[in-house]
Amino acid sequence: MTMELKRKLTKIISLNLFFLIFGCSYYSMAGSIPINIKNVSIPLFENQTVEFELSEKLTSKIVQEISSQNIIKITNDVNSDSIINGVVNSVSDGPYSFNDNEQVSEYRFSLSVRVSWIDNGADSKLFEKTFSAFGTYSIDNDPSSDGIDNDNDGIIDGDDSDEFGDSRELAINVAINKIAVDIVNTVLSTW
Repeated sequence: MTMELKRKLTKIISLNLFFLIFGCSYYSMAGSIPINIKNVSIPLFENQTVEFELSEKLTSKIVQEISSQNIIKITNDVNSDSIINGVVNSVSDGPYSFNDNEQVSEYRFSLSVRVSWIDNGADSKLFEKTFSAFGTYSIDNDPSSDGIDNDNDGIIDGDDSDEFGDSRELAINVAINKIAVDIVNTVLSTW
């Protein structure tokens, strides 16, 4: 192999490595969002349940999750590039576990939400999906001393700084947080 050929091969390999390294390092989750979508509008979700303030809390948490990911600009503009619409379809509240006396020791609050993300420019749905989640709680005990990991973070009671207050309300917030994270993950993995 001649010296000239070796130099050309070295140059070609170097250029390919350069593009490979910098091309991969530039990749981000925001790159998975369609290129024509620079912003999203998230109107208040419709609530078809009797659970008070549920749609407000859920919509707010989704906005917060998208903002914290810094993947797309959130706008109130009716002429936004895209829109995330949602309907809180159902909630249920029922026994989840029983103690040795066959009495309910934990309850489970479940939430189901139908969400669609629409590309306004192409007038098409990027996804339409139902999301469900739940949180558990005890009605007999304070969440800071009930022996339940109410928010599923692996920390129980006094060691957990956010397990306090009304245990049912905490379970509702856990379900809302799970759904908000699932929705944002779905937005990120759409394309």
